[in-house]
Amino acid sequence: MFRLVFWLAAGSVLTGCVTQKTAVRPLETVVDQAALEAGDLRIAASALQSGDVQVARSLYKDLARSHPDVPAVWQGLGDSYFLAGEFEAAQATYAKAQEIAPTLLAPQLAQARVLVRLRQLDQARARFQEILAQDPDQPVALAGLGVVYDLSGQPELAQQTYRKGLTAHPGDEALRTNLGLSLALTGKPREAINVLLGNAGVAGSLPQRRDNLALAYGVMGREDAAEDILLSYQPRGLVQDNLEFYRYLRQQLGQPGPEPTPTAKTAKR
Repeated sequence: MFRLVFWLAAGSVLTGCVTQKTAVRPLETVVDQAALEAGDLRIAASALQSGDVQVARSLYKDLARSHPDVPAVWQGLGDSYFLAGEFEAAQATYAKAQEIAPTLLAPQLAQARVLVRLRQLDQARARFQEILAQDPDQPVALAGLGVVYDLSGQPELAQQTYRKGLTAHPGDEALRTNLGLSLALTGKPREAINVLLGNAGVAGSLPQRRDNLALAYGVMGREDAAEDILLSYQPRGLVQDNLEFYRYLRQQLGQPGPEPTPTAKTAKR
């Protein structure tokens, strides 16, 4: 069955484009991390990105014992816990990375994301707001804050937050994807479709964006368009389950029924 997920990337592995604010560290540590990133750390990160979470965790644990002062090691280990759903362990490990480098952005964002997953929304909101107080246009923090508002039942604030982020970062996938889903779930499917399509359509976009576009079409009653999208990457049985879910959601949101499929007009005699 279709899952409603506001997209929020996990850890540094999935947010490599985040600009880091790094603390001033001893030259030996900088050189040590540079050497690691060219070797063992890259291997561990590659394992994590390919889905070998247990292998990655083992590698990061070895690195944590041999290089305990390198924050990227603890960040990667935290990512391995996060992706395995071990959120408390992830939180403690991200905190270790931040302890080593207090101004590093990645562990701050990661700890806020853990709080979202644990549904500790007040704490998550405070964390994201602290980051945004220093960098008001930080896109990952804006996406995260929007998710907190959506999950707290404040979709108007969520949508304002996503739009603010898109004004500064119009190409950001997470902001666009989450805004589209938020609009669809508040009974604005046509606007959601326009947001999700953007200027470049959905070719090459995140899977979540395609999912949300199909949902928006389904909520609007365009089951034909939703089905076309879903059939491009789902088996027919799952597609039918999702279409049934869209019908249920459409009813809950008070949206009109499916739009009739256009048929050829009968010629007049």
